[in-house]
Amino acid sequence: MHAARRVTNRGPPGGGPAAEGRLRVEPWLARNLCYRPATWLRGEPVFRLLRRYESSQWWSPERLREEQESALGALLRYATERVPYYRRAAAEAGLEPAALTARDLDRLPLLHKTDLVSHAGDLLAPQLPGTTSWKTTGGSTGEPVRVRKNRSALAAEQAASWRSYGWYGIQPGDRQARFWGVAFSRRARWRYRAIDFVLNRRRFSAFGFGRDELRAYFDELAGFRPAWVYGYASMLEAFASFCAAEDLPLAALGVRAVVSTSEALGLEARERIGAAFGAPVFDEYGCGEVGPILYECEQGSLHLMAENLFVELAPDPTPSEPEARRLILTDLHNRAMPLIRYDVADRVVPAPPCGCGRGLTPFRRVFGRAYDFIPAADGARFHGEFFLYLLEAARDRGIPIRQAQFVEAAPGSVEIRIVPAPGYDDEMGRALAQELAARSEGRLRAEARVVDEIPRERSGKIRLIRAKSATAPAATGPPTRGA
Repeated sequence: MHAARRVTNRGPPGGGPAAEGRLRVEPWLARNLCYRPATWLRGEPVFRLLRRYESSQWWSPERLREEQESALGALLRYATERVPYYRRAAAEAGLEPAALTARDLDRLPLLHKTDLVSHAGDLLAPQLPGTTSWKTTGGSTGEPVRVRKNRSALAAEQAASWRSYGWYGIQPGDRQARFWGVAFSRRARWRYRAIDFVLNRRRFSAFGFGRDELRAYFDELAGFRPAWVYGYASMLEAFASFCAAEDLPLAALGVRAVVSTSEALGLEARERIGAAFGAPVFDEYGCGEVGPILYECEQGSLHLMAENLFVELAPDPTPSEPEARRLILTDLHNRAMPLIRYDVADRVVPAPPCGCGRGLTPFRRVFGRAYDFIPAADGARFHGEFFLYLLEAARDRGIPIRQAQFVEAAPGSVEIRIVPAPGYDDEMGRALAQELAARSEGRLRAEARVVDEIPRERSGKIRLIRAKSATAPAATGPPTRGA
C-alpha cells in the first residue's frame, strides 16, 4: 500500500477537443467561493464538523466509544418518542423511551432494506419544511428506496468524507475527475451540473462507453488535469486498461490519488489502476442509506467513520474468512428518518490496531457489492448504474415497480424482469424497454417480463444486473499481507 503522494508532472499530453472551452476553476476559489458558501446556504455545517473530525480521528478508541454511546442514547430516546416505527417497537419490547441508553440498543429489532419500503411512512419523524433532503438509494440491488435526511446528517457525511480524503492529500475544491453515472432527465442533469461545478469536478459517464468514448475521456482529462480521480472500481479499471493498451500517458497528468468506490476492488484491479495513473489507489465503502462507512488509510486499514456510525458486529463466518462479521449500523445523526440497527447485508473482517495511530475502528476487509457490465453487440459496455438510473427515472414517472433485474439474454439483448407493484400494466414494461433502447442509442434491445419474484443471492441481496460474464461479488479492501 502506497502513501498518498504527488506524481512528478512529465508535461501535458495535450488536451483534446472535448477539453477545449471548458472552465477550469482554481482549487482555492472553488473551495471558498463556491463550495463553502453553498454549504452555508443549505444550512450544512460541513467545515465546522470537518475541523472537529480532523481532531477526533486521533482520539483514543475509548473516548470515541464514549462519544458514540452518548449520541446513541440521545438518538434512541428521540426516535422512540417521536418516530411511530420505533415508538411501537419500544412498546412491544417493554421499554420506557425517556429512560433509554446505549445499553438498550439490542432490545430493538433489526432494520432491513425491505422495512424502508414497507414501513416508509412510519420511519419518518416530523420535520419543518426545507430542513431535509431525500436520497434515492439502491446500488447493486434491485430495490431502490428513498431515505430522508436532515441537513446536519448530510453535513456529517460530507465532513467524514473530506476528512478521509485529506489522508490522500485532497482538500475540498481540488479538481476531481468523476467516473460516474449521468442523469437521464433534463432537470436532474442541470442539478448535477450545478453540483459538479460547486465541487470543482468533471463527470465522465460510466454509461455505454466504447473505445471512442474512452479516448475522448483521456483527451478531456489531459486538459482538465485533475488532482484526484474518483469512480466505480470497474469503470476505473476499464479506463486504466484502455490507456495502458493504447500507450496513453495517463501517469503524466500528475494525479495525486485514485479513490475507488461502490464495487469490490480486487488486488489485480488495484495494481492495474495504480500503474496506469501513476498514483496510489484507495478504497471507499459506504451505502446511500447511511453514507460513508469505511475509508482506507495510508497504512492499508479500512477505518470506520465512528463519529457518524455506531456498529454492531454479528458473527457470520465463511469458509475463507472465519472471522467475518455481519455489519449492523446505526446512523447517529439522521433525525429525519432514523436508521437504527440497519443490516446492510455485507460482511467485514476486523483488523488489529492500525499503525496510522487513529482511534477509528479498523477492518481488514469488507465483503461488498459488485456490479456487472452488459455488453452491446458493437463492444460498448453498459455499467450497472446505467440500469439503476433507468429504473429510478421510471419510478419518478410513476411506473409502479417493486423490484427489477436486468439480465443479458444475448450480446446486445436484455431481458427486464419486473416484480410489479399495484397499478402496473404491460404497456409500462414495453415503454421501459423502449426507453432502454433509446438511452443506449440503439446499442441494446430489450424486452420486459413480469415475474413473481427475483431470487436472492446467498448474501441475501437481489442482484440488479446478471451478465453472462458475471462473477460473484468479491471481497474488497487491501489484500492480507502475504496472501
